[in-house]
Amino acid sequence: MIRWDLRGLSPYKAQAVSHPSVQLGLQEGRSRVHGVVKGRSSYWLRNTGEIFGIKFRPGAFYPFLKRPLSTITNRSIPITQIFGEDTKELERSVLGLEFGPSRARVAEEFLRHRLPERDENALFAGEIIEEICLNRDIVSVDRVVERFGLNKRRLQRMFNTYIGVTPKWVIKLYRLHECVERLNSDEKVDFAELAQDAGYFDQAHFVKDFKSVVGHTPGGYLKQLRTQPG
Repeated sequence: MIRWDLRGLSPYKAQAVSHPSVQLGLQEGRSRVHGVVKGRSSYWLRNTGEIFGIKFRPGAFYPFLKRPLSTITNRSIPITQIFGEDTKELERSVLGLEFGPSRARVAEEFLRHRLPERDENALFAGEIIEEICLNRDIVSVDRVVERFGLNKRRLQRMFNTYIGVTPKWVIKLYRLHECVERLNSDEKVDFAELAQDAGYFDQAHFVKDFKSVVGHTPGGYLKQLRTQPG
């Protein structure tokens, strides 16, 4: 839940690191479903306003959309395409409440009453994503194929349909997330070692990918951290 009041101030560009998840954003008259963004997500905040966001587990939105999630990667669609005119009810019910947990309960109830049929492949895709996220040893698609006993073609098709991006991109994303965590720690970081641990053997490639996701080079990000007050 985000609320802002920038009256009399310049617009502010809010940015966030991407995740392999579809997000539903409720905003009065402007509610949309956002596909996976292959880079940094950004949104300009102006004047006053608020957004209530729902982040779906990886793979979990396909049963609602009923078409490959790759069709909405790097783009968004009106929520009315999914829930029709019920969207107005959802906006009114959630945004009409006081800012707090009660909003989440109402939104969850709305979705539970409209749950599509259970899709085992969607659950399986989510399990694969969770393993990639938690297992730092997974630095290549071959490791995923070995871990789950799938061939590459089936894995690629599954990710195209249920996740919206390639397995290679998801692996890269989570390993770069871990690089950010290490840079945020107090330990001294060897950039060559950092790149190698993330599955990179080309330092230039690592720096390019890091910047595309985080917005800074590893050295620039570390410098920014050290210059922050406190």
